[in-house]
Amino acid sequence: MSRGPFRSSCRRARTPRRALARRALPAATALLLASLLLTGPGAAPALATPHAATAARSVSPQLAGVAVDSVEFRLARARVDQVAASLAAAQNLEATSAAELAQLRQRDAELTSTLAALTVAKKQAAVDLASARGALRALAVSSYVRGAGSEGEPLDDLDVATHLDAVQGLTGAVSTGQAAKAGAARATLDRVTHEMDSVLTQRTEVRQRVATVEATHDQAVADVATFTASLAQAQSVLERARAMAKVVGEDFQLVALDAYVRAASATARSNPSCGIPWWALAGITRIESRHGTFGGARLLDDGDTSKSIVGIPLDGANQTEAIPDTDGGELDGDPAYDRAVGPMQFIPATWRAYGRDGNGDGRADPNNIYDAALAAARYLCAGGPMQTDEEMARGFYRYNHSVSYAAAVLQFAKLYSTFAIPPV
Repeated sequence: MSRGPFRSSCRRARTPRRALARRALPAATALLLASLLLTGPGAAPALATPHAATAARSVSPQLAGVAVDSVEFRLARARVDQVAASLAAAQNLEATSAAELAQLRQRDAELTSTLAALTVAKKQAAVDLASARGALRALAVSSYVRGAGSEGEPLDDLDVATHLDAVQGLTGAVSTGQAAKAGAARATLDRVTHEMDSVLTQRTEVRQRVATVEATHDQAVADVATFTASLAQAQSVLERARAMAKVVGEDFQLVALDAYVRAASATARSNPSCGIPWWALAGITRIESRHGTFGGARLLDDGDTSKSIVGIPLDGANQTEAIPDTDGGELDGDPAYDRAVGPMQFIPATWRAYGRDGNGDGRADPNNIYDAALAAARYLCAGGPMQTDEEMARGFYRYNHSVSYAAAVLQFAKLYSTFAIPPV
């Protein structure tokens, strides 16, 4: 469920370092201090040393079912859907064109094989036709020679005349047979030539289609590679946008929830007897910096704040406790007095004692919600278990010596406890 602003003068209470002071501040002083520690965004001093590049990270898989929403998230998701659709279309075209190419190449091979067989048949028909024509020419010559040799000469010998008649009859029969062979060879040659022309035309068309489909396939392959890279980039943008989006029905970003859950889980491993829940940390951060959004700041996907959240100098003015500088201004940018820093408002001395790297980027930074949440969990658990309402109230009071502060944190924490992380 959504949370309304907690209307109490202690909602801006800051800095767990106050809990380490030698003496507790009076409740009235603590309340006044709570309302003054943070200045507006324009007055926050810049850090003395800029942040190093942070390691890329992903939100815990156990939060995959958490619903989030933001304009950036919706746009990023639409972009992923668009690129994914383009990739699917390119992959489909790649597959269909590859299948068509295989069929076309098979058809080309079949046509080429048919052409080879027809070429052999054409050569044989040409040989048969030439042979028949040669035989006919030889018969014609032979008949002519015989006819010329006997012209004007009487055939007195009956046997010779009978033989010549037989030879002429046989020559006629042979001539008729050769003429038939020549006709068949001519018909075969014409048929094969026609078939070859048809097959050649088909193969030319197939090869033209192969060239077209190859170009389509090559473009599809290139598009698949392009869209695959684009999808990876779009998914990375979506992952970052999701981390920075608000959890639906809550007042914190998903990256904040991830930081709280990770810190609670890590503390459960290192200090099982503490039992601090993630929502106890959420309650503190809501009061300390509105989950890293105080003064117009916003949590980035790696847990860093988009701008520094730095409190006023703890110089004893405005009923604050005077805390001279302990870090040379390295964390808070103030070489004279310490200031509360980051989404959970640590001052340098407390950070030096409890600060840890909570997001695995190799550095411990109070301006990072992962690091700050883990440090806050360690600080709270150092005072004892954090399981019952009484134990949590004690821990919150230790975080900031104010009964009103502890009550406000516990109220928010209990509200956040009603949010159930969906099972994956």
